Amino acid sequence: MLKQKLKSRMTRSARQSLVLFLLLAALMIFFGIMNPRFVTMTNLMNLARQNVPNILIAVAMTFVIISGAIDLSVGGTMALSAIVYGYLCIWGVNPWLAIILVIPVGFVVGFVNSTLIERLGIPAIMATIATWLVTSSLALTLCRAIPISDPEVKPITVLNRLRFFGDQIPLALIIIIVAVGIFLFLQRYTLIGKYSTAIGGNPNAAFLSGIIVRRWRLLFLSICSVMAVLSGMWQVARLGAADPKIGEGMEFNVITACILGGVNIKGGQGSVLGVVLATILLAVLTNGMQMMGISPFYQQVVIGVVLLTAVLINQIFNIHASKKGAL
Repeated sequence: MLKQKLKSRMTRSARQSLVLFLLLAALMIFFGIMNPRFVTMTNLMNLARQNVPNILIAVAMTFVIISGAIDLSVGGTMALSAIVYGYLCIWGVNPWLAIILVIPVGFVVGFVNSTLIERLGIPAIMATIATWLVTSSLALTLCRAIPISDPEVKPITVLNRLRFFGDQIPLALIIIIVAVGIFLFLQRYTLIGKYSTAIGGNPNAAFLSGIIVRRWRLLFLSICSVMAVLSGMWQVARLGAADPKIGEGMEFNVITACILGGVNIKGGQGSVLGVVLATILLAVLTNGMQMMGISPFYQQVVIGVVLLTAVLINQIFNIHASKKGAL
């Protein structure tokens, strides 16, 4: 019975990923016909550079949501880490060493989120909104809402310009491929993937089976926050400045991608592959509409309709699966 359920779940996940892939291919063809510049190597590589943060945070957020929690503080974490990095550089710390020294910010934010959720029993959505407010406000306060663009900050901009394989493939694409590969491996072949699904499906049953839920949630939230820190560093490399507004709206972009990618917002179900495809689909949709000159207001309407459609389809699948399980 358990094997049949797991097989059914994998089939459903694969089906959702296939639908996303076909929709992505259709969008690529459509925008390519509407504007031939869309399918040029320059535009596609720029898409990769722009969406490194979305991919890094989305694949980590997948485990958080599957485990039954959520993290709305990633945008604030990006901003705070960028400002801390900027000040470290100004104070004379080597820029490359400063990146390493900023990473603990992610562990601290993850620990605070975990403590609020697991120790104090605050709902994840409220706890992480509070953390987001603190981190984003602290970032603005530390620099008085003025981006840090001193020369000491700029050496890492080389990351945005690095190209490999005959000067064709940017570092951004390699980062995306490596990150997706790692998180796919974690979900399919390690306890991180198995336990996130078990905890999200039924935390009480997971606890009774010997899983220390509190520690695993700490791990999921910490990984997500660390990915937010690294995303903040990437944005500094792209902009050449530590901007306190560097992560504005990131949490909603990432959660939209997770839901569109088939992650159950209640926990217990989802796949890294689906989330990656959804993130790319949203990036392509936004970029294609921009190149067609569509107003940003209408772009938001289209993305909202796509998200609502995906949620309805997932809901229909879940209801159908529940009825088959009852039979």
